[in-house]
Amino acid sequence: MKILITGGASGIGKSMVENLIAEHEITVLDRNSLQLDKVKYVSVDLSSIEEIDKFFLRSDEKYDALINAAGIREIVPPHELEVNEWGRVLNINVTAPFILSKHLIKDALADNKKLSIINIASVSGLLGEPDRAAYVTSKHAIIGLTKQLAFQYGKYGIRVNAIAPGIIETPLTAPYFTDPITLDLIKKNTPVAHWGQPDHLNSLIDICLENDFMTGSVLVCDGGWSCGKAL
Repeated sequence: MKILITGGASGIGKSMVENLIAEHEITVLDRNSLQLDKVKYVSVDLSSIEEIDKFFLRSDEKYDALINAAGIREIVPPHELEVNEWGRVLNINVTAPFILSKHLIKDALADNKKLSIINIASVSGLLGEPDRAAYVTSKHAIIGLTKQLAFQYGKYGIRVNAIAPGIIETPLTAPYFTDPITLDLIKKNTPVAHWGQPDHLNSLIDICLENDFMTGSVLVCDGGWSCGKAL
């Protein structure tokens, strides 16, 4: 299977690449470089529609699956959030997955072939959070996009699913784990009493790729974070 993965140079995306590399042909789109045998790396700024379009103009590869793992977030009160930063978060977290999905869906329809799209959402797509207006909005939006594409293209063998992780230890969340107050809050509000690692999501990726009766699903993997909150 030929799989296109965004954000595969670090964190959750890199763990997915390492999990899939033995059995699949992987192409990674990321601004940060990735040096792994058997992986094709392409430098693309996913906040730029033009760079994404150029990638497809330069490549005639046809993919069997797309994993939209790239994502960024802001931490700032909504009334202080600059419009440019709002746009940057939405561009990477929602617009890029839409454009990539659009290209691959067009190819799949033209070639009458199956396609699996997996969007990495978040429990932030199910709940509100302090000081993350753009991020929370983007993750709600990617879940909506997942359902819309699944609904519209399922009859063509195109499946679209989302995975909604809770707190996963990655370079993006690293500051959480150096703050005792934040650590206590995480443990207090996670029923399993610990945070996740990127490889907690790999088995869910395998399910999304292999189960041909599953589409439009949002698989939550959050240690129980979204079950309720400690008072």
